[in-house]
Amino acid sequence: MKGKDISALSVGLNVFGGILAGILVGYGFDYVAENWFGFKTSPWGFIFFFFIGIISGFKNAYMDMKRLST
Repeated sequence: MKGKDISALSVGLNVFGGILAGILVGYGFDYVAENWFGFKTSPWGFIFFFFIGIISGFKNAYMDMKRLST
């Protein structure tokens, strides 16, 4: 693989990683809120952090694409 191929792969991994991180944090937030503090937040914490993960993944991918184009 050449340098541009690896950089393009990192763009895809940024999107996937952001979404995966959002899912894990959202699930963890709902779990902790319910089991440790007794608040029923499910599925709202999951949904909120899922969308935050999507936004951050695409933002990071956009920044990488901008860096690659110059």
